[in-house]
Amino acid sequence: MSHLLDDALASVRIADGTHRVQVTADWNTANQTPNGGYVLALLLHAVMQESAHPDALSIAITYFRPASPGPADISVREVRAGRRVSTYDAVLVQAGKEIAHAVVSTHDWDAAGTVEHAPHAAPDMPRPEDCEDFGALVPEGMVPVLDRYLYRSAEVPGWLSGAPSGVTESLGWIRAADGRPVDALLAGAMVDAFAPVTAEIGHLASATIQLTVHFRRRPETVWALGHVVTRHVLAGYHDEDVELWDDQGRLIAQSRQLAILANG
Repeated sequence: MSHLLDDALASVRIADGTHRVQVTADWNTANQTPNGGYVLALLLHAVMQESAHPDALSIAITYFRPASPGPADISVREVRAGRRVSTYDAVLVQAGKEIAHAVVSTHDWDAAGTVEHAPHAAPDMPRPEDCEDFGALVPEGMVPVLDRYLYRSAEVPGWLSGAPSGVTESLGWIRAADGRPVDALLAGAMVDAFAPVTAEIGHLASATIQLTVHFRRRPETVWALGHVVTRHVLAGYHDEDVELWDDQGRLIAQSRQLAILANG
């Protein structure tokens, strides 16, 4: 079965380490440019086709300028192929301009270590079927990327109900609208698929400058629980930390980004 994300990430190798992709407007944000998580997934997908290891471990991406719907090329370079961890860099180019650059580490979860120390469990949250479908409050087509996901929360976020809470934190379930199981590609896109929690202080429009994602296991879930926190808004820039948990309460991924408020 073909899924929306896989169709949007499809590529053709046109030379060694170079992949031609078609950036789609179906993942556009309210800024009318492709979502940063989708761009991250494009780069990660290209790298994984070149990787000596089967699993993504981390990706750190810097966005130079917004992508545009249309053709683009991704060039992947092997920096080091290690026994346990390999490293690559990748650049997305459109119309002769570099759009984004990523450094990716890959490995094999089957060969990973066994030491674990988890100081806290997943946040308490009702099951998705017992939560509010607040995604339905945004008209279909208004923000295309939101149509690619389903969202559930214990209550409708304050900013969306016209009563911003002033607390830059949220907790909610997310899944692909077509039921695609979560893997590293989808998890990487998902961490940037939540509305910026700066909306709770009156600032919804935000553009990512840098985004780092650490993958913590091979996911085995369709729904993921996202805990989103912004700790500091300074000089029009804000951080955003996301923890993504599976439906069994296991950590899937962690991310941190630095973003700029559109009216900052």
